[in-house]
Amino acid sequence: MAPTVQSEKRSAHAPARPAGNGAPADPPGLRHRLAVSVASAAGPYGYTISLGGSIALATEQLGSPHLSGALLLMLGAVVAFVALGACAQGSIAPRALPDAPPTVWGNAHVLSAGLALCAVWGVDHLLAGAAGWLATGFAATGVYLVGSAAQQTAVTRLRREG
Repeated sequence: MAPTVQSEKRSAHAPARPAGNGAPADPPGLRHRLAVSVASAAGPYGYTISLGGSIALATEQLGSPHLSGALLLMLGAVVAFVALGACAQGSIAPRALPDAPPTVWGNAHVLSAGLALCAVWGVDHLLAGAAGWLATGFAATGVYLVGSAAQQTAVTRLRREG
């Protein structure tokens, strides 16, 4: 009679591991693939909802943009992105940063996207025309990135203390 082998329970989101006898590894399960998808989309998702909502608010207040307005929005976003990246790294030279594991609540973007939308709403009520579109891109990007970093920092600290 063959000895019985106890099957080891594996978390549904754990990565696949080799079978140990030369057999191919079990493919990752649905939960693992979903966790990877959500984690990799977290940053782009948060920025998309921040900028998309910001454009909707700006269009209501500033009117539909022409090409120049869209280019100014893009320029404001790029300036905020580069400026904050340089501040965070202490330089504009490219530098590799260590990966930090993403957290669900750290990437929920409620605070960061909400603050970005509120900032754009305020900017669009203060500025019109070209200045409004430039400031919309800058405010949406800048406030989202700072808010996202603050949100992730707060969640990380809460996890360490709790």
